[in-house]
Amino acid sequence: MNKARNMSLQTFLSHFIKDERADRRYCFIIGAGASKQSGIPTGGELAEIWLREIKEIYPSEDVNQWMKKEGIDEKNPATHYPQIYDKRFEIDPKEGFFFLAKTMEGREPSCGYSVLVQILANTEHKVAITTNFDSMIEDAMFTYTQKKPLVCGHESLTGFITPMIMRPLIAKIHRDLFYAPKSSSSDTNELHESWKKALTNILNIYTPLVIGYGGNDGSLMAFLESLEKIEGSVFWFFREKDGEPAEKIKNLLARHNGYLVLIEGFDEMMLQMNTRLSYDLLDGKIIEMAMQRAQRYKDQIEDIQKREAKGNDTAKALKETIGKRKRDWWSVRLDATSEKDIEKRDKIYTDGIKEFPKSPELLNSYAIFLWKIKKDYDKVEQYYKKALELDPNSANATGNYANFLYEIKKDYDKAEQYYKKALELDPNYEISVGNYALFLNTIKKDYDKAEQYYKKALELDPNSANVTGGYANFLNTIKKDYDKAEQYYKKALELDPNSANATGNYAQLLIITGRKEKGKKLIERTFNLKPEVPALLAELWFYRYANFYKEYGETAYEELVKLIKAGVRSIGWSFKKNIELARKEGHPFIDKLEKLDRIITEDAPPDNL
Repeated sequence: MNKARNMSLQTFLSHFIKDERADRRYCFIIGAGASKQSGIPTGGELAEIWLREIKEIYPSEDVNQWMKKEGIDEKNPATHYPQIYDKRFEIDPKEGFFFLAKTMEGREPSCGYSVLVQILANTEHKVAITTNFDSMIEDAMFTYTQKKPLVCGHESLTGFITPMIMRPLIAKIHRDLFYAPKSSSSDTNELHESWKKALTNILNIYTPLVIGYGGNDGSLMAFLESLEKIEGSVFWFFREKDGEPAEKIKNLLARHNGYLVLIEGFDEMMLQMNTRLSYDLLDGKIIEMAMQRAQRYKDQIEDIQKREAKGNDTAKALKETIGKRKRDWWSVRLDATSEKDIEKRDKIYTDGIKEFPKSPELLNSYAIFLWKIKKDYDKVEQYYKKALELDPNSANATGNYANFLYEIKKDYDKAEQYYKKALELDPNYEISVGNYALFLNTIKKDYDKAEQYYKKALELDPNSANVTGGYANFLNTIKKDYDKAEQYYKKALELDPNSANATGNYAQLLIITGRKEKGKKLIERTFNLKPEVPALLAELWFYRYANFYKEYGETAYEELVKLIKAGVRSIGWSFKKNIELARKEGHPFIDKLEKLDRIITEDAPPDNL
C-alpha cells in the first residue's frame, strides 16, 4: 500500500511556481487553524473551552458518563468538536450562535490572508473552500484587492458555482456565520448533496492545498475519502506543534499519492509564497485605498452639503453632526463651504489656518476657494506651494496645482509635469486621471491617449458625473460621435442632475444636431443653476450670440466682451459647429463670431472687439 509522502515547504513552493502545466489549477481548503493568527480560536481550542464550561455546568458524574459514551479523549478534544458543541449548547442551541458571533466580532484577517486573496484575485487558482464560519477570506478580498468574490455561504447558492470559475469563489460548506452555521454533530456529519456535486466538479479540475484543517468535522473529510479521483494529488499542510495529522488523513493522502508538508504557520507559509510570486508588501496599498475611500466619503458629504438648500432638514442635520465632530481641518472646510457670504467664508478659512497651520489639506482647500471664488490668483499659487511644501506627496494638491497652471497661468509644460507627478503619486485617483485626459485632449491634441485616460477614469469610477461629462465632451467635440456623446451627457445628468457643466454642454449638442428649442431651454436651465465656472458662462453666451441672435444679439455680445476683458477663456473648446449653423441661418456677423471663437478657444489677441 502507498504511504503519504513528506515534502518540504521549499520544494512545494518551487513546484507551485514552476508548474509548467497550462491547465493546472490549485484550490485552497482552509480550516480553522488558518484563522488562529487572526485572533480566532481553532476548533480544538474552542472544544477545550467548551469542555471546561461543561464541567462547570453539569455534575462530574454526568460529565464522565457522557465523555465515556462519546469516546471523548480529554487530551485531544478537537477530534470530538461537534459532540462537545452539542453538549455545551444543548440547553439553548441559539447560545452557540451568539458565542461564535462574539468570538469572531472585530477580528481582522492576518497578513497571510492578504497573500491568499491576491492569488485568488490574480491567478487561475480562484477557489477557496472553507469549513470556517468567519469572514476572514472575504474581508481580506475587500481590503486588499479590487475584486468582488462569489461567496457561497449556504448550500442553496451552490447552483451559482461552475467548474471554470471566472471570479474568486469562497465556498463556505458549513455556511456563513449569519446563515444558521453548522456546528452540531448532526449538521457536520454529512455534507449536503448540493455541496457534494459542486465540490466534485471543482476537485476534478483543481488540485487541493489543505491548510489549517484537521478533518474533524466528518462531512468534508468523509466527502474527500469518498472521492475516487482528486486532480493532481493533495498537498496537506500541518504545523509541527499540532503533531502529524490523523491516520485517516495519511490514508487519504496515500490513496491519492498526496504529500504532507510541514509549515511553521499559515501566515509564515503565505509570506514565503508571497516572495516566490514577487508580490509586494501591501502596507502602502492599504493606506492608499483607505485614503481613497476617505476622500470619496468626504466628497459625497460635501456634495450633499453644497446641493442642499440652507435651512432644510438635511442641511440642519448635517450641520448638527458637523458640530459634534472633534475639531480638525475638515471641520473648518465644512464650516466654510456651508457659509454663503464670501467674506465670512474667507475669515473661517484664515482663522482655521491659524488653528491648523500645518494642515496641507486645509491650505489646498483655501487655495481652491481663492481660485474659484475670490479670483486672487497670486495668493492661490502661494497657498498651493505651502500645501506642497508640507506634503509633497499629496496627489490631490499636486493635481489641483496642475489644473491651476493649465487653466490660469497657461504654463502648459509645468502643468504637464504636475499632472504626471499626481498620477505617479496615485495612478488610481479618477479625478487626476480625468483631468489629465482633458489636458491631453485640449492642449496636447493627443486624442488617442486622451481617450485611453477617459476610459481608465471611468473604469476607476463609473459613477463620476464629472468624468462622464468630460468623456461626453470628447465624443461631442473631437470624435463627432453625437449619439454616443448624448448617451454620456444623459448619464452624467442622471448622476448629477444639477451639474451646470453637463447641462450647458448637452445644450450645445442639442443645438448643433438640430434641436435648438430643447437646447435653448437647457441654456436657460444652466443659467438658473448659477454656474461658477467663467468658461462655461462664455460658452453659454456664445451659443446665444451665434444661434439665438434675434433674441439675445447685442446683449450676448456685450456679455462676451465683459468676460473676455476679464481674462475668461475656454481653451480647446469648439464652436465650429455653432458657427456653421449660424452661417446657414444667415447670421449678420459671422466675422465677429469667428474672431470671438479664436479669442475664447485659442487665446488669440482680443483686438478691436
